[in-house]
Amino acid sequence: MSTPRFGPLARPAPRGGSSNVAEPHLLENFIRCSARWLAGLWALASITLASAAAPATGSQPSVLYHNYCSVCHGDKGDGRSRATGSLSTVPRDFTSADSKRELSRERISAAITHGRPGTAMVSWKTQLSATDIDRLAEYVFNTFVQGQTPVASGPISGTKAHGGREADTASTPARVDMTAGLPNGLKGDLKRGGAFYLANCATCHGARGDGAGPRAYFINPKPRNFVEEASRARFNRVALYAAVSEGRLGSEMPAWKQVATPQQMADVAEYVFQTFIRDGGTATAATAPAR
Repeated sequence: MSTPRFGPLARPAPRGGSSNVAEPHLLENFIRCSARWLAGLWALASITLASAAAPATGSQPSVLYHNYCSVCHGDKGDGRSRATGSLSTVPRDFTSADSKRELSRERISAAITHGRPGTAMVSWKTQLSATDIDRLAEYVFNTFVQGQTPVASGPISGTKAHGGREADTASTPARVDMTAGLPNGLKGDLKRGGAFYLANCATCHGARGDGAGPRAYFINPKPRNFVEEASRARFNRVALYAAVSEGRLGSEMPAWKQVATPQQMADVAEYVFQTFIRDGGTATAATAPAR
């Protein structure tokens, strides 16, 4: 004879009775509690997902422009950047007469959000919040299209920001491991790195890595001199790759990760390390091809 089984809402059937029958009040309580529990769980999940999906906000518009836009559009918004020669299409010159006639805040915001098909302009909606996109569009429109002087919104300067030279001593470890390799297992190619350096870096840092490129006279703070003792004591492959990738806030050094591949950044970091940091400029530097 089998043992009778009872569900959580069932009771044994009386002798001679039929199958198990749930108590009506227990069934109502179960349904009511389950509904409340599911509703609470759904609300908690919605809040968690929304928080995780929302990009961080609060960055200064000028910092956002430096980090995401200047590498292509230039520090002055005129499209004259170090990356221009490497792009398939010429970046927008926000200061031109065409831009003044055609661009609005809304159009700039749409381009930042969705990108521009057929150009190097990508969508930033997964990296920036809607608030930051609106603030960045406002900054580009007012500063470059309208030519207004931006209002200072924080203590950022070329000499005191984290890219400024005054921060070097405080942020330099006592001993730097100069044998450390490039991050993520990357291996730099010296020849390719030299070609990239000449095309994109020498105008500021100089062909000899001494910070005396043709643009250096107009830049403040001055471009990094890689062959000076302080630089040679501080910049290993890891530090060079980070500087190329992330840029230097408060300087004209852009974040190359927006337009260059990890391999290209590894190549140029390797070239600078071997040619200027390790050998102090005594190694044979890359030379521009004859025209």
